[in-house]
Amino acid sequence: MPYPRSFSSLLLAGFALVTLPLLAGMAYTAVVQERLAVQTRQSITLTVKVTRTTRQLAEDISSLQRAAGQFYVLQDPQLRSGMGEAHESIRQALQNLRAMPFGPSNTERIRQIGLREGVLYAQLNDPANVGLRRFDSFATEFNTLGRLADQVAVAGNAMVEDQAASLIRRAHTLRIVLLSQAAAAVLLSLLIAGLFSWLLGRPVHQIDQAIRRLGAGDLQPQPRVQGPIDLVFLGQQLDWLRQRLRELDEQKLRFLRHVSHELKTPLASLREGVELLADGVGGKLTAQQREITQIMRGNARDLQARIENLIGYSRAQRQLDPLVSSGADLAALLDQVVRRNDLALRAKHLQVVRSGHAPLLKADRGKLDTLFENLLINAMRFSPEGGSIRIDLRSADGVVHATVADEGPGVAENDRAHLFKPFFQGSRQPPAAAPGSGLGLAIAQEYAQLHGGEIQLCDTPDRPGASFCVHLPLQPELPAVGASAWTTTMTTASTNASTTAPPSALAPASRRLPDAAPQRNELADSSTDPEAEWQPTQPSNDTPS
Repeated sequence: MPYPRSFSSLLLAGFALVTLPLLAGMAYTAVVQERLAVQTRQSITLTVKVTRTTRQLAEDISSLQRAAGQFYVLQDPQLRSGMGEAHESIRQALQNLRAMPFGPSNTERIRQIGLREGVLYAQLNDPANVGLRRFDSFATEFNTLGRLADQVAVAGNAMVEDQAASLIRRAHTLRIVLLSQAAAAVLLSLLIAGLFSWLLGRPVHQIDQAIRRLGAGDLQPQPRVQGPIDLVFLGQQLDWLRQRLRELDEQKLRFLRHVSHELKTPLASLREGVELLADGVGGKLTAQQREITQIMRGNARDLQARIENLIGYSRAQRQLDPLVSSGADLAALLDQVVRRNDLALRAKHLQVVRSGHAPLLKADRGKLDTLFENLLINAMRFSPEGGSIRIDLRSADGVVHATVADEGPGVAENDRAHLFKPFFQGSRQPPAAAPGSGLGLAIAQEYAQLHGGEIQLCDTPDRPGASFCVHLPLQPELPAVGASAWTTTMTTASTNASTTAPPSALAPASRRLPDAAPQRNELADSSTDPEAEWQPTQPSNDTPS
């Protein structure tokens, strides 16, 4: 269906078409009511004429009989004129009755009245007929005329009743017709209104969906807006905005890759120099110098972990790493993650309480390792000294549910909507902790979504801290990602790579918790892609739990 040039034109056209059936119905109602009014007036006029004429006929017959009696009794020639007037009045009444819609039987009665009255009037005017006795001989004829007149009057009353009944039937039929027409007009108006509501709402809904997808970070091409030209132009502007945001996002990721790559070489030289100093190549170190060297070594490792976090987030965003499918024992994986971070847990006197079990998952063990280590490191970062961290496992309806809960300050209400956004730093930061990268929860969410699941912040009003709930399907149905989405293997390369302790966890001089799970295969072969040289695992977010 072609659209008008503007939204307002479409709105006005819709309003006009919606009101058109109603206006047509009103016009038809007015015409029909006018016809009924005319028929009613005609019926009333006929009723009055019939009633008046039949009554006048009966009175004229009585007048003729009275005038004839007076003439025959008194023999006054002047009284003969009274008989003539009565005769003329009867003839006029009969003429009026013949013009009325009587039936055949009543028409015959009217004709008989006219014939009998003419014969009787001629006999009354015959000079040979004189005397009262002769007048009495006409009584039978007068009675016959009166009886016929009464029959015509009764027929007239019946005709009036028929006219009234006909009007009632017509009014009833008209009411049914008007109600049906009104229902049809309303239904048609509703159909037209629904059609134009769809025509008006379709482009608005498309624009609303495009805005929502932009707000959700979906920068993929959207369906073209179909509708009036001004709304189509608005859709084109939104698509231009989407392309611009996508360019900016690509520039951001490219900047992260380049910065990470450019920092790698000087950082490697810095770490090599620190290691040479620590090994005493430049001479024996004093105790103070060794302490400074240990601090430099820890800070260099922290810097390396942050660079790896940037590279890992970039790779997760572009989904460059294929998922290695294997049977993952989530309970054993969580125990391994806890053991790997034992030194950091001891540093803050934290206790980890793990409960529950889950069936084997069809998942990438290495990415799940990074996911749960990020959540654990996030809980360690915000847990108070001497607190506890709870990790619960359960499964239901083909979905594994894992909960990582701490006893920290919790998440501020204003931070909830931005919790899994990259580089987001919550408002409730630990006072003694170094600033993190803000990528841990973002990458954990990316990895959960790669497995067809998600991570949510669960409400726990009965206890302090934050609880992160991970939902992972046992048999995920995943679309292809990059060149290969899933690679089924029975090797243990990914699991073996995850057993090395985090560098920052082994730095007692700095005593700082890592803000992300660092890269464990840092000596991977280099390639043209700067990210491929580092092969990082993913960091934990610094958003306050």
